[in-house]
Amino acid sequence: MDNSVKYTIEFLAEGIKNSDEKSFNTLIDVLWEPMMRYAASIIMDDNIAKDLVQDVWADYWQRRQNINVGDIKAYLYKAIRYRCYNHFRDKKFNETQLEAAHSVFVTPDVERHQDVIELSDWINRTIENLPKRCQEVFKLSRVNDINNVEIAKQLNISQRSVENQISLALRKLRKDLTTVRLFSFL
Repeated sequence: MDNSVKYTIEFLAEGIKNSDEKSFNTLIDVLWEPMMRYAASIIMDDNIAKDLVQDVWADYWQRRQNINVGDIKAYLYKAIRYRCYNHFRDKKFNETQLEAAHSVFVTPDVERHQDVIELSDWINRTIENLPKRCQEVFKLSRVNDINNVEIAKQLNISQRSVENQISLALRKLRKDLTTVRLFSFL
């Protein structure tokens, strides 16, 4: 997606957040067809896909002021995917039908991009919740790529303290990542 379309979508999303119906209708005009194709590729039924896409748009409008995401297109595609899977679940499709749906499904780049943004935000929040000294040591080590000896000299602490702070940060990140993985696959 080129930057002008991305900025247009972001601009429209901001208008929608402020209850601008014209922005909402314009965004529907821009994204309706690709969203329909995406839903139809999962459901394999154009009429049901159309209903599910309409549900996503209706839900988006109802919750517009509470949705805080960086990429509304990725959010909408993920919402369609969940609606499609919920449709399968609610209709009690057999295992073969579900396998066929999974084989057709291809994650769009926008969804992967949104997942990376969400993971990056989660990592940054986790680091921000570390003690100040631990944050400082971890950022020098992992962001600025400074070795432990140099960090110890720079901060006037022992190399062992540097190692302990990095270990503490990595343990916290691993623990939180386990939690994120658990909830991502439910």
